[in-house]
Amino acid sequence: MTIGDLVAIETLRTRVLSGASGIDRRVSWAHSCELEEPWLWVGRDELLMTVGFCVPKDTAGQVHFVRELVAAGIAGATIGGRDEDLVLSPEMHAEADRLEFPLLRTEPAVPWSAISQHVAAAASSTQTSHVLTLARLYEVAAAANSPQGFVDELARLLGVQIAVIDRETGLSLLESASLVVSDSEETRIRSHQFSQRHRATLEIGERTQEGLNSMVLVHLKRVIEVEVDRMLLDAEAEAKAQDLALKHLLTDGDSRDAETVLGEGSIQSGCRLVAFSEGMVEGVARLASIRSIRVLVGHGNERGIALVPSEGLDQMRGLLRDLGTAAGISHSIGSWGDSRGAVVEAVSALADTHNVAGAWVEFAAARVGLLARSERESREIIREVLGPLSEVSDRAATLRETLFSYLRNDRSWARSADEMGVHRQTLAYRLRQAEALTGRSASRSEDISALWIAMQAWERFGPDPALE
Repeated sequence: MTIGDLVAIETLRTRVLSGASGIDRRVSWAHSCELEEPWLWVGRDELLMTVGFCVPKDTAGQVHFVRELVAAGIAGATIGGRDEDLVLSPEMHAEADRLEFPLLRTEPAVPWSAISQHVAAAASSTQTSHVLTLARLYEVAAAANSPQGFVDELARLLGVQIAVIDRETGLSLLESASLVVSDSEETRIRSHQFSQRHRATLEIGERTQEGLNSMVLVHLKRVIEVEVDRMLLDAEAEAKAQDLALKHLLTDGDSRDAETVLGEGSIQSGCRLVAFSEGMVEGVARLASIRSIRVLVGHGNERGIALVPSEGLDQMRGLLRDLGTAAGISHSIGSWGDSRGAVVEAVSALADTHNVAGAWVEFAAARVGLLARSERESREIIREVLGPLSEVSDRAATLRETLFSYLRNDRSWARSADEMGVHRQTLAYRLRQAEALTGRSASRSEDISALWIAMQAWERFGPDPALE
């Protein structure tokens, strides 16, 4: 049925006010709506029926009203004429004529159900087709093996493009292939919000001439929402497991959870520690899970920290680049015990990014390499970095061990004080003394890196025999 066919039915007492050039528009359904922005609720090729409450009273609003209805692919609008204060402006009629959008007037005595029944009777075969589409849609949902495969199959079934956008980061969580259109075809993208518990937005790309039926759209949104809900809950659970595993590894040196998450033997192939802004931890963990990147993501040294097996480093770099997040990267480690030292390296490298969006800076491994070259070079590092703390004296030993404890415990006052068996005030006093003697700060990234390397050298070679 077309708009012209509807107007021709005498008992419906409906006439064309403007936009008569569009009376050949096909009508698949007639839907009453008095909500603001009715184009969000009425589907493509459907007739909007209103008593006028949703129609703006000002001229600019009425022109915008017509444009939005046309953009949504709505077939036409009929106004019941019950709102006595509503006057349709000449500008509104002119816009309807220009866009060939039929504006109709239905006499108040005609119930909307009469128009709906006529349209429904004419569209029964089309509705049958929509019901079959819904059946196939739910078959796809039941057979889905993965969220991405699910979205791809739905997009192919309906001839649309589907994207689920993470509202926090603006990146796509799921995305089907782009629509293939000819030069003569136009496309549009419509956004749909999920319920408040979802941090995601659904975007559907359609051919302007072949938009989704509103009944199909409602069910499509629902099945995607269920799948996104499941996907985000899985990602949240995985992120919690990663954070706990990383905490156990860096705090207690317990690698059992890390091996469970990453796989047994993953450290043997080499891993890197990556440092980034602490505020991005949740987003990075969520996206890493959805992109199937094997990684541990959590908090450390007041930064976001990720432990990444070497084979996943390129994927991780791509994720952080997409987020526009600067990152510092440690050298490759082959033992879980090296993780805490690698965190210091990654944090030091992060300082060298100067917060440039998307920057990727690797720790200058040359300084670490000195430790493996010779005892002489290692002792030079000890003397240069520790200064008076490298001397053989009770005071130097006390301050040195206090500083080393603070570094080993990730600069935790409580854990360091417990390890040393002293009050926190005593710990703070000793650290100030150590900083004054070395000329280095235990809170500045570049100094922490140097102090950590000197500590490794000391633990390997001990005091200089020449000073004893």
